[in-house]
Amino acid sequence: MKLIGKIAIFIGLIFLLQQCGKDKDLDNSSVKIPSGNGFELLSEYNFFEGDLHDLIPNSLAGVLPYDLNMPLFSDYAAKKRFVYIPNGSIIAFDTTGVLDLPKGAVLIKHFYYPNSSGVEKYVETRLLIHKDNGWQAETYEWNAAQTDAVRTIVGGNRSLTVEVNGQTETFNYLIPNQNQCKNCHAYNGKIEPIGPVVQNLNKSYSYSSGTENQIDKWISEGLLSSPSYTMIPSWPMMNDASASLNSKARAYLATNCASCHRLAGSAANSGFYLEYSNNDSASLGFWKTPVAAGAGSGGLTYVIKPGHADESILLFRMISDQVNARMPEIGRSLAHEEGIALIRDWIDSQ
Repeated sequence: MKLIGKIAIFIGLIFLLQQCGKDKDLDNSSVKIPSGNGFELLSEYNFFEGDLHDLIPNSLAGVLPYDLNMPLFSDYAAKKRFVYIPNGSIIAFDTTGVLDLPKGAVLIKHFYYPNSSGVEKYVETRLLIHKDNGWQAETYEWNAAQTDAVRTIVGGNRSLTVEVNGQTETFNYLIPNQNQCKNCHAYNGKIEPIGPVVQNLNKSYSYSSGTENQIDKWISEGLLSSPSYTMIPSWPMMNDASASLNSKARAYLATNCASCHRLAGSAANSGFYLEYSNNDSASLGFWKTPVAAGAGSGGLTYVIKPGHADESILLFRMISDQVNARMPEIGRSLAHEEGIALIRDWIDSQ
């Protein structure tokens, strides 16, 4: 009987251990961050609840959606953005540049195009994960069934068709490889986020709990420290009729160009700097001759020729679809017609 009792206890212990393991597997409330390379599947991070395609943020873990006043143009792709900040971490309020997100933070950006029925067709999801040794970029390509996204190192291309101002455009959509992520996100030789700037975040957002200013929301959620002043600066949206032409153009250039065209960016040697705070006309490109544009100059003399947009290299490179001339160099195959119109009007007004 003693032997039978010991066997029964042993079997019982094994059962309890198995159940504990199952319970742990079922605990999906916590976001999971791998210590090394990214997970194979996007779903493994637990950023979202239920059906992954619905992109319902994991509220228990504190995943929060957000939007930008002046987003980066990416071949007319629509985007859904989320941020994960580890519990107990607070971001210092700062309007001088990109917010310094704490270790363990993750920026999540989904790229999609609505299909003919208006249903989101996701193409890719990009993550920026703040590790102990810096920011790590991971890219996930959505499967055909739209049930999950698979990690890709080499990137890829997809042939897509979109409607642009009443015209049908078929183009190659680029999913960047890991090295290409560094082209836009490089700062002092390291990867850094681009979008989370207070001025670009300062807008209202329709949360499931109601509409609220994003800065106020981040502060109330304990993610962001309170500013020492009440007037928080804001960049305008492109369609804001009340905003000045100059403020919209400068915000557009800051978002779409300044990640490279700044002192510590990958295009620092150009001497052409487009941060919103830069007020030096020479480094903003006015009457500036290019350092080494080559074919990218289009045979033109000045980066910006005030009052003459069509004689300005900046506008030529925004319009061009040639690989050795277009700007940005990666991240777009189509020209951004609305952005081109904005910058043309801005240059002509100088």
